[in-house]
Amino acid sequence: MPDVLLDVENHTYFQQLMMYRRKELESLDQAYIPEPFESSTPFQWRINAKLQDEEAELLFEENLEPEERIRQVRAYIRLCTALIMRFADPADPLIVEGLKTLGAPLTLYCVTNPEGMTETWWNGGEPSEEIADVLRAAGVSYTPGQHSMSYEDFTRGIAKKRRRWQGRQRFEPRRECAMAVSCGIWLVTPVDDFWPNHLQDLGDETPYGLWGKGDPAKLRILTEYFQKCVAVVGSRDASVYGADATSYLVHELAQKSHIIISGGAYGIDVAAHRAALAAGSSAVPTIALMAGGLDHFYPVQNSEILHRIVEEGLILSEVSIGNTPTRWRFLERNRLIAALSHDIVVVEARWRSGALNTARHGLEIGRELWAVPGNINSPNSVGCHRLIRDGYARILSEIQDILEAREGFDALQEEKQSHDHEQSTILDTMSEAQGRLWDMMSPRTYRSAEELAGHIGLPLRGTMVELSQLAQQGLAETDGFGWRKIRQEARSAS
Repeated sequence: MPDVLLDVENHTYFQQLMMYRRKELESLDQAYIPEPFESSTPFQWRINAKLQDEEAELLFEENLEPEERIRQVRAYIRLCTALIMRFADPADPLIVEGLKTLGAPLTLYCVTNPEGMTETWWNGGEPSEEIADVLRAAGVSYTPGQHSMSYEDFTRGIAKKRRRWQGRQRFEPRRECAMAVSCGIWLVTPVDDFWPNHLQDLGDETPYGLWGKGDPAKLRILTEYFQKCVAVVGSRDASVYGADATSYLVHELAQKSHIIISGGAYGIDVAAHRAALAAGSSAVPTIALMAGGLDHFYPVQNSEILHRIVEEGLILSEVSIGNTPTRWRFLERNRLIAALSHDIVVVEARWRSGALNTARHGLEIGRELWAVPGNINSPNSVGCHRLIRDGYARILSEIQDILEAREGFDALQEEKQSHDHEQSTILDTMSEAQGRLWDMMSPRTYRSAEELAGHIGLPLRGTMVELSQLAQQGLAETDGFGWRKIRQEARSAS
C-alpha cells in the first residue's frame, strides 16, 4: 500500500480508537477506580472537547498541567487494567505480550474490538503520545516492537479467546468503578509510584495489578524496606508445636521491625498474622495476600483478624471483586507471597502442599528459603525436612539465623557475645532454686507453680517465694494462673 494511503488508514484507525476511548470515559459519568495514594483530592475526568470533531490527538484537555495530565493518564491505565483483570487469567501469554509491547489501554482495545489492531501499532506500540509517555516514564517493562510472538499469532490468539473472555464478564467500566468504591478498595498498577518493584522479579508472571485494602501509602515500605519482608507459610492443620513455633519466631521478627507476609488462611498463616499484630513495631506489621476478591474475606472465621490487618497493615489480591477463591487461585497467589518477601520461612508443610508451592516460587526468583525442623514422626514436618535434606532451605531455629545470614556473622557475633555476657551476669545473681526455675520456665507458655515445683523438687510455698523474687527482678511474670520467664531482650525493649 502506498505510504499516503497507509497514513490515511492509520489516521482513520487512530480516530476510531480515540472516539472509543472518549465514549468509554463519558459513560463513566465521573466514576473512576480509587487511586492508590495516601491522600488525593477529588478526581474528575478532563476529556478533550475537540474529540467531538474526531480530529484531536489528545484524549485529555490540552491545557492540563503536566502533573494533572499524568494523573488522568494513570487513572485511565488503571481502569483498563481493572477491566483486563476482570476477564484474563494471571500470566496469560497473550495479555502479557500485550501489556509489555502495547500497554493496558491498547491491549484492552484489541480484545474488545475485533478489527481494532493494526500492524503499525503492533510495531510502534501505543499511538497516543500522552499515554505512551506515561508508560515509558513509569520504569516498567514497556518495550514496543520487541515481541516474543508474531503479529499473526497474537491477533489469532486474541480472536480465539475473545468469545470465552466476553462470556466470563461483560465489559462494564462504570460497574467496575462502583464496586471498587462500595468495597472501599483501590487498585495499584505498574505505572503507579506505589507499585512494589520486587514483583517484577516474576517476569512474565508479574501480576497485571493489585487490589488493596488499607492505607496504600504503606506499599512504599515494601520496596524501601524489602530486606525486612519475611513470608511465613505452612500447614493449615498446624500442630500445637507448629503454632507455638510460628508465634515465637514471628514475635521475635516483629519486635525487630520485620514485615510478616502470609496468606490469611487457617493454621500457620493466621498464627503468623496474630503474632505480628501483637508484637509488631513496623509501620506495616503484617500483610495478607488473598486468593479471592476483596469484597469478602476468606476464610470467614478469620474475618476479625483480617479486619485488624486492614487497620494496621495491608490486604492485597490480584483477583477482581466478586470472584471467590479456588484451588488454582491459591496456587497462583503463592507466587505473590514469594515475590514480596526477601526471606521465606516454612514452619510446617506436608510434602505436597501450598507452602512448598510458595517455597518453589521463591527459589525460582532467588529468595532466601528457611525451614523449621519438626517432629520426625509428623506428616506436617516432611516437607520442611526434605527442603533441608536436599539443600534447598536452611535450618531455622531462632531469628538470629536470619539476621546472621543477612547482616554478616561478625557483627552479630559481637552482639551475641555482649548479650551472653549480660545474660550470664543476670544468672550469676540468682539463687540455685531461682536458676533451676528459670531453666524450667518457657518464654512463651505459662506453667503452673505446682508443675514447676514438681520439676525442681521444692515445696509449693518455697517455689512461690522464688517466683515472686524473680518477678520483682523483672525476670518472670504471671497471668494469675501460671508463670513464664521474661527474656533479657524483652526487658530491654520495655
